[in-house]
Amino acid sequence: MSGALFVKRYDDPERCATAAAHHAWLAALGSGVRLPALVAQGARHLVFEWLSGRAPDVEDLPRAAAALGRLHAAAHHHELRTARLDRPHSTSTGLVIPDFASPRLAALHLAGAALGIPGSVIDAVLDRVGDPVAFYKDPNIRNYLADGNEVAVVDFDDLTLAPFGYDLAGLVVTASMTYGRLADRSITRCLRAYRVAVAPQICSFGDLKRYAELHHLMLLRYLGRNGYRHPWPTVRPWPDPFLTELT
Repeated sequence: MSGALFVKRYDDPERCATAAAHHAWLAALGSGVRLPALVAQGARHLVFEWLSGRAPDVEDLPRAAAALGRLHAAAHHHELRTARLDRPHSTSTGLVIPDFASPRLAALHLAGAALGIPGSVIDAVLDRVGDPVAFYKDPNIRNYLADGNEVAVVDFDDLTLAPFGYDLAGLVVTASMTYGRLADRSITRCLRAYRVAVAPQICSFGDLKRYAELHHLMLLRYLGRNGYRHPWPTVRPWPDPFLTELT
């Protein structure tokens, strides 16, 4: 950080350039969600404006869910209406966003096998080819900044296509693994806020539960690090849908 700036450094110039392209695409959507302005770019670093705020607490989660929903709605309306989850999508800016399954399939199968979850069950959750398309942008609770009633979105390293609700499930899982089990009313408020932003019929509670299990598998290796103190199975606010499908 330098004065009112935040500098993010990268070991890989390509990853740095990709993050800048992700930020530019998201900023151009006109979602009304606050993103830090990118004020300078080097081969291995990005310089953003410094935003005040803190990681959202439990009471802030519905506002974070609403911000996420506004981003998803804008992306679908302006860029992703013709996208398909099973293939990369080229945007109007020339950015190519990877498909949904390919970037995470191997990691999900590996983590699932360690827990006795057949690959076919994971594949079934990933198979949403005909669904309307949004995106994934690392929904870690720490990638939002709450400041009063405003929630800003930060960190632009990763971006793939994803179904509506996938990142909302990630927000729920990362918050739960950080703060502990969320009350049912907190999850209901998050889902309502998200669906108001996107469309009332998009993202069922069943979808939210199944996507949450995918995020759990992706986060297993981080348990005990990066603020993830609570194992998802101990704070999951519903029965394990994978086990339900297996019985």
